[in-house]
Amino acid sequence: MRILIYKFLLMILITLPVQALAETPIIRVATDNWIGYTNLDGSGYYFDILKRVFPQGDWQVDIEIVPFSRVRYLLHQQKVDMALGFYPDDKVNSIYSDIPVEIDTVDIAVTPELAAMWQGVDSLAQKKVQALLEYRFDELIPVPMYYEESVNLLDLLNRVNQGKIDAVLDYKPDILSKVAELDQPRQFVIIDNVFRLEVYFVFSNTDKGSQLKIHFDKELKKLIDSGELDRLFRDYVGEDATRLSLK
Repeated sequence: MRILIYKFLLMILITLPVQALAETPIIRVATDNWIGYTNLDGSGYYFDILKRVFPQGDWQVDIEIVPFSRVRYLLHQQKVDMALGFYPDDKVNSIYSDIPVEIDTVDIAVTPELAAMWQGVDSLAQKKVQALLEYRFDELIPVPMYYEESVNLLDLLNRVNQGKIDAVLDYKPDILSKVAELDQPRQFVIIDNVFRLEVYFVFSNTDKGSQLKIHFDKELKKLIDSGELDRLFRDYVGEDATRLSLK
């Protein structure tokens, strides 16, 4: 009887598809919340890339949306397998994708006085400039500033709005999303495209991270060659947006 049972079970296992016998790989991903890129409802340019590179059913992608300072910590401590939205040469312990997913533009909210004399990023010399924690924009701007970081974008925008500081570096959609919450009517001026940098997805410095990077690089190249990646970018950023434009 036992032999018959074993044979029966063996026949069931043989007829099952390979996918049913293997556990779905789990990928732990950390990212900040950026409007149009990593929206809280699961939409966004970065999230759409993940959905195509790691399709549901073949992969289980567990996403944690946290402040960028926490993203860097989780990646550095190898508590996640992958993180989104990193500039080149970040010192966090990670492996970069071969190809950037876009060229990112950083914008700035400045006092009316600074806006009136604005001559480009050099105008920030000796000015009080703030940004969110761990953004490290001071490492990217080659002029001396009184630079500080904080955890709350609304607080930063209230400071520049009241003239307590000169500027806040961030992203225009995120800045605009906070205008209705300001303590006083908006006074600051938003200047677009203060500087631009390539943006990468990064992976934990582990064997698993290395394998995920190989898969990601291969699948991202397919999206680029097919034109799908540029289409996704335009869907979220604008019909005339160019993913890798430095102009």
